[in-house]
Amino acid sequence: MSYLLQYVRRDSAARRAGSARIDEYSRLNRPGLYGDAFVRVLVEDATVKRRREPRIELQIADCCNTINLEFHLQTAVLRENSLYKIDTLLGVLQRFRHALAEEAALRSDDT
Repeated sequence: MSYLLQYVRRDSAARRAGSARIDEYSRLNRPGLYGDAFVRVLVEDATVKRRREPRIELQIADCCNTINLEFHLQTAVLRENSLYKIDTLLGVLQRFRHALAEEAALRSDDT
C-alpha cells in the first residue's frame, strides 16, 4: 500500500453529501510554518450529478506557484492514461519522500 494512502480522508463533507467521490482541501505545512501551501482534490460523482463527465481537479500549490493536473475519462485510452498519470505521481512522491527522509536522518544531530 502506498505511503501516501494513510493521509487520505474518507469522510469529507462532500462525500457524505453524495455529490463527490472526494472533495478535499489540505494544507501542506504545519501550522505556523511558511505560507499557504495546499493540495486540492475533487472527483465528482457522475451518478449523482447525472453528467457524462465528472469534474476532476488536482491542484497543488506552494506559497507562490500553483499547478493544475488534468485527468480525462472520455475514452478508454484517456482513462488508462489518467490512472497511469496518478500512479506515476504517487510512485515518484513515495521515492522522493524516502530520499528526503534519508537526507533528514543525516541532519538529525543538527538543531
